[in-house]
Amino acid sequence: MIEATSVEAYIGTAPQREVQKEAVYRTVCLALHPSSSDIARFTGLPRTSVCGRLRELEQEGRIHKASSKVDPFTRKRVNWYAPGRGEA
Repeated sequence: MIEATSVEAYIGTAPQREVQKEAVYRTVCLALHPSSSDIARFTGLPRTSVCGRLRELEQEGRIHKASSKVDPFTRKRVNWYAPGRGEA
């Protein structure tokens, strides 16, 4: 069962999540082939928050996974993001 305080806390953070989402969206629009780790570095947001905001932006159609690249730090293949079609 979800506690009422948990629901209240989630609702209370809505403004903060919107600010984070706009920061992530601006970074996707301005950076060259940004991955979630790149966006976390550029914005200073925790990567877990970035991933949540990326998912929301994808669901809204504002961004999409454009392709993949090798991360220069981890040497692993990661997705990078671009504005949704008709955005930016």
